Amino acid sequence: MDVIYRYDPYAPLAPRSFPTPEAARKELLSGNDRFAGIVRKMQERTLGQGTHAPIIIPVCPMSMGLPLYEGAMPNQAPFAVVLGCSDARVPTEAVFDQSFNDLFVLRIAGNVLGSECLGSLHFAVRNLGSQLQIVVVLGHSKCGAVTAAVDAYLSPDDFSDIAFTFSLRSLVDQIQIAVRGAARAIEKRAGADFTSNPEYRSVLVTVAVFVNAAISALELRRELDRIGGKTPEVMFGVYDFSTLSVQSHPVAAGDKRPARLQAGPRNAEELSAYTAAVVDQLFSLNPDAMLDLCRMTVKV
Repeated sequence: MDVIYRYDPYAPLAPRSFPTPEAARKELLSGNDRFAGIVRKMQERTLGQGTHAPIIIPVCPMSMGLPLYEGAMPNQAPFAVVLGCSDARVPTEAVFDQSFNDLFVLRIAGNVLGSECLGSLHFAVRNLGSQLQIVVVLGHSKCGAVTAAVDAYLSPDDFSDIAFTFSLRSLVDQIQIAVRGAARAIEKRAGADFTSNPEYRSVLVTVAVFVNAAISALELRRELDRIGGKTPEVMFGVYDFSTLSVQSHPVAAGDKRPARLQAGPRNAEELSAYTAAVVDQLFSLNPDAMLDLCRMTVKV
């Protein structure tokens, strides 16, 4: 099995500017589809399926934002800011099939906001020009930080190591907002007795991952509103390990997906409505499919 990166010096240069937030969103999702397609082909070849033709990925140094000669310094020109989790299994550029100089990436466990992240966001918005079209919060399934927050919520007495470690506690405390909101929405949809269901923890983690990304998007939107002027659109989504896709709601494999990158909520009412929609979407699945999805989503 060969994966070949091919450069044709005579091929026309592909433009890397995206004039609108919608064009930037489409490029990120197209890139996510390309990434998933390449991985699926590699999986098929590994299992002895499909053709044996090489997988060829066209590249161009200029389109990739690389210097064309020694000592050259390209201008920084990303079209999107992405706030993602530190999880090593979710490399941001790879997930969206983007290259050098395409994305301005901020990564922190649980994709939560801190002063350093906000300082980097301010720098990007003020210094990277009009080509910066969107800010994306990217959560992911099997998130260890969200799982830790859920476990601390369900069994606070068992997490003294977190409680007495300021840096860990501050991280988990931020995610507790999402966990509590998810818990309330699940209780409203499934009833208080559902908390005794053996799958409750898995369902709570699944919902909290999506809500946590939405909360960070809400906070980013408020921060950009404080900056004022023309600012990028804020969107969010969750990368799912099983489907390799970014999506805004939980879906079973093969099901039709809702909007995969959703506009960030602008207020508490929109956040509550989104949380309820995530829970409704999850519980509308076939019960076996719902439990399979939740079990796959929880960090092991």
